[in-house]
Amino acid sequence: MNNQSQHSGGSNPTVKNPSARFSKNAEFNDRDRLNDMLATEKYLTDGFNVFVRETSHQHLYRDILQVLNETHHTARQLFNLMFEKGWYTLQPEQSSQISSQHRKFSGYQSQFPSQSQYQQGQYHSHGSFPPLDY
Repeated sequence: MNNQSQHSGGSNPTVKNPSARFSKNAEFNDRDRLNDMLATEKYLTDGFNVFVRETSHQHLYRDILQVLNETHHTARQLFNLMFEKGWYTLQPEQSSQISSQHRKFSGYQSQFPSQSQYQQGQYHSHGSFPPLDY
């Protein structure tokens, strides 16, 4: 892909490729079709994520997990195609906002059990988490 940064002259630069031509009339065009397919794939991945997370039958879990992975892959291919054609624009985040979010989520680390607590056997080694206090 030939990603290009284009700045629209303000403080909100965009990351996009030159837009491929498409008919801008009332008819459903290629851009509309790809946008609809991408929205559908996003909707499907949301549903399959819940399905996989809540499936208790092991074989069904594996089958739906494979479908979920294929759906994510298809969504990514559609995104890449739309981005390549210039029909999907990204807004880069400001560095101050990135720093703010980093500080926010770094503070969450203190809430997780430390590695030494796991090594001392305070938590089960099979991946379960300590009981939640509600």
